[in-house]
Amino acid sequence: MTGAASGLGLSHARALAARGARVLLNDIALRDENASAAEEEAERLRGDGYEVFASQGSVGVEAQAEATIKAAVDRWGRIDILVNNAGNSIAGKIQDVATDDLRAVLEVHLMGMFWTMRAALQYMRAQDYGRIVNTASALGAFGAPDALPYVTAKAGIIGLSRGASLDNRDRNIRINTICPVAYTPMAKPYFDAHPELDTGRLDPAAVSPVVVYLAHDSCALNGDVLSVAGGRVARIFTATVPGFIASPLTAEGVAANLGTVLDDTNFTIPGSSIEQYALQPD
Repeated sequence: MTGAASGLGLSHARALAARGARVLLNDIALRDENASAAEEEAERLRGDGYEVFASQGSVGVEAQAEATIKAAVDRWGRIDILVNNAGNSIAGKIQDVATDDLRAVLEVHLMGMFWTMRAALQYMRAQDYGRIVNTASALGAFGAPDALPYVTAKAGIIGLSRGASLDNRDRNIRINTICPVAYTPMAKPYFDAHPELDTGRLDPAAVSPVVVYLAHDSCALNGDVLSVAGGRVARIFTATVPGFIASPLTAEGVAANLGTVLDDTNFTIPGSSIEQYALQPD
């Protein structure tokens, strides 16, 4: 469990531990100069009778991300579940965002997830079993203003998860994505800026049951994206429509038939880019 010392990650860790999972808590945070936040929370969970240990470090550093996975395997001999929850956030419009700020967000969200998944999948493929739950966001699925680094990283996660799920269809491995909404320390500035939003139903614990299902042996979903907020769970998907067909196709023809191009009355959800290409006319 990455990003596990507070908020959604801690809630997911507790929910999985309560179901019998042995959990490694990973987080970069320090409560003071010497105290790992992950270790403090692990100690509390052990006090409740759960088998938990901690790994302090940043998944935004390749070696530390890989070491986190190795720590779990060294401890228990295998890794069955990976929940990628670690994240950071830097606001800004595209015309204002510095390259270093974009890179800082991508390294934690997108690259960190790539590194932990790549490391975990070596073991999961060898044992022919694994469940991976990646945390994206509605901001990545639908966009949002003034949050370009975060939007970009979360959109990348959706593509990364989908591609990885297709790469591992030959094994008993399921890779799915959640787009949660919860009132967490990282989300607090956003909700503070939007007091009209009701945070009363946005407890992180309302998201964790979906993570438990996606991490379970019985989960049949693979490559899916689920919106989770306030007790609602709903699929988010990418689809295509019949569109406008002409030969030869001209700019004027496109302009005159935009209604047909955009008509979403009869959509199709391709399982891959190959399936989407197969929808093209002969």
